[in-house]
Amino acid sequence: MTTVTTTIADVLASVHRPGAFYATGTLDIHLPRLEVAGVGRIALPLLPVQAEQLIALADPAPYGRGSETLLDTSVRRTWQLDAARVSIGGRRWEQALREIVTRVTRDLGVAGAVEAQLYKLLVYDTGSFFITHRDTEKAPGMFATLVVVLPCDFSGGELMVRHRDAEVRLDLQRDEPSEVAYAAFYADCRHEVLPVASGYRLALTYNLVRLGSGALPEPPDYAPEQRRLATTLAAWGQDSQGAAKLVYPLEHAYTQAELGFARLKGADAAVAAVLLDAAREADCDLHLALVSIEESGWAEYVGGGWGNEAYEIGEVTEERRVIHDWRSPDGVASDMGSLPFDEAEVSPPEAFADLDDVDPEFQEATGNEGASFERFYQRAALVLWPRARRGRVLAEGGLDLSLPMLERLVAEWEAAGSAPDDPRRAEALDLAVGIRDLWPSDAWTRRHASDAGQGAGLLGALRRLGDARGSATFIAERCARGAYGPADNPAIAEALTRLPADEADQLLEALVRHNGPLWPTACAELLARCSEQMEAPGARLPPTGKALIEALPKEPPAAWRVDGVRVDSPKPELVVYALTALQRIDAALAGEALTKMLAHPQVYPVDDLLLPAALLLRAAVSGEEPAVFAALRQRVLGHLERRIAEPLEPPADWRRAADISCGCSHCQMVNTFLASPTESVWRLKAAQAQRDHLAHTVRRSDCDLDLATDKRGRPYSLVCTKNRASYKRRARQREEDLAHREALR
Repeated sequence: MTTVTTTIADVLASVHRPGAFYATGTLDIHLPRLEVAGVGRIALPLLPVQAEQLIALADPAPYGRGSETLLDTSVRRTWQLDAARVSIGGRRWEQALREIVTRVTRDLGVAGAVEAQLYKLLVYDTGSFFITHRDTEKAPGMFATLVVVLPCDFSGGELMVRHRDAEVRLDLQRDEPSEVAYAAFYADCRHEVLPVASGYRLALTYNLVRLGSGALPEPPDYAPEQRRLATTLAAWGQDSQGAAKLVYPLEHAYTQAELGFARLKGADAAVAAVLLDAAREADCDLHLALVSIEESGWAEYVGGGWGNEAYEIGEVTEERRVIHDWRSPDGVASDMGSLPFDEAEVSPPEAFADLDDVDPEFQEATGNEGASFERFYQRAALVLWPRARRGRVLAEGGLDLSLPMLERLVAEWEAAGSAPDDPRRAEALDLAVGIRDLWPSDAWTRRHASDAGQGAGLLGALRRLGDARGSATFIAERCARGAYGPADNPAIAEALTRLPADEADQLLEALVRHNGPLWPTACAELLARCSEQMEAPGARLPPTGKALIEALPKEPPAAWRVDGVRVDSPKPELVVYALTALQRIDAALAGEALTKMLAHPQVYPVDDLLLPAALLLRAAVSGEEPAVFAALRQRVLGHLERRIAEPLEPPADWRRAADISCGCSHCQMVNTFLASPTESVWRLKAAQAQRDHLAHTVRRSDCDLDLATDKRGRPYSLVCTKNRASYKRRARQREEDLAHREALR
């Protein structure tokens, strides 16, 4: 059965010779020694006074019409000097010319020896031009013309080259005086020089001559193949059941640094050129990329002695096939990530048959692990898909690939004027739908996507596209079902403002009710945002406020997991956001939330949560203080007052708190030592295990002891010296309590 993958491969099998109808580029050179009979040495860059001398000496350039040679300044206005009157040389000129000839013959797809024969030196002043024409054969074996524009100051004068239906406009002006620009084109190409806008343009023209016998080179004509490819690709684009994309591996090897359409070699360059034109006609995207296949599995022992064991592949248990390191036809490296592919998308289907020739890396059996292998294979490939299918293809590649492409499409649409009926908007919306439908479903990946701002990125793109309905669908089907994190809040809050009030309120309630147990602080912050930006939150948000209160944690840290996923632990911001949002909605709800917090001091400790929250709320209030804020503040002030009232005196003797709970003899000796009012130092001369146990217990009990090891004698001694750490901590705490009391009054 013929498929698109086999058809494409069959057509491209006949495309083997590269070459374009023109070649162009820039070369850094050592300035040549240019001399013209009657003028002498010509300075480069060209001086205006010498340009005028050359024009005075030169002949008006004629043009050919049939067998006639005519002069007509309405057709051609320029000046020429025959090669016999021109001498060009210098230590490096011949080398530079050979390099230029090598480059252009390669790009034109010409094999064999080629010689550049100087034909004319042409001078263009302001207003000079040459209308469209074809060159005649000026020497036996001539197949193309080479133009080298020497360093000079001018503008305009672009070279237009046409071949069949193709056209290119080449600007051969260079600002750098050490550079020359060059262009070559086949003799049957029509070309013209546009008017020089200012300055003087000085150009050497060469006849490119094929040495030896045989037919003269011509531009390769793959028009029939291109038409067939375009027809095949267009039909493929209409087949919704066909392969989502096509992967066409190239013949030559390329590294990541070498990868680029302009750097393709031999038949690869020819295939890329033909496929690029066909893809454009069929409205397909074409990329150049690297394709990697990684395999691993278990290996079988097949013989050999110790240290020289032999293995072979037993079974492939894991395989990863991805496309990466993307390049666009204009040479730009894309920021798209890795895109998976499968065998049904490869053209021809047997393109990766040489994978079996790649030697695997074997790992010997170790412990309970049997022998295993790994194998890595990489090739460059052309990758294409119908533009209408771009959303489906890129969404399958994951968020790291699809979201950058969505951003690019939206930016292109905005740069083009943001017309609602622009096809770029339709493409972007299609991609956004694909991203939404294939949003990660496992908890870890969803959390990573939210943390990385990818949910906010999709909502931001939908906002710029004006798709409020798409935003609502994403919030309802994804965010309100677990694909949510703190980074999503600004985008969600903004999206809700563009929806009808009833729908926005229902979405917000669903989001808080589902995500509150996992993300209490984030949900409280979202509710605070929404209650601030909407009118009459008291009439709209009580159900959401109640959902938030239900989600407030009331279990100790050991229970902060839901369905095996870590719950965001309470922070002072949770108290601030929750009370701020709820008091805007209903003061009674805010009071209910505070009561719940105060009832679970192990979850909402005063010093770690309530005190910082009270300070933040106190600093934020500029007018009348809400009752719930005042209640929290008074509760915290009472806690501070009780601690401030406690005695604070430095130790009167060496007696310290003896709080070690371990009942072993050494630990109890330390307790006795701590209770002594006269002893300040105690030593334990014992084995390391006993010393380590005692040191660990002392540190865990937070005793007022400094520990050191005395390594004199055997066994070593653990030296315990009393300090005043507890008193110092209480003194620091007193200073902080006084400052906090002052701030809260």
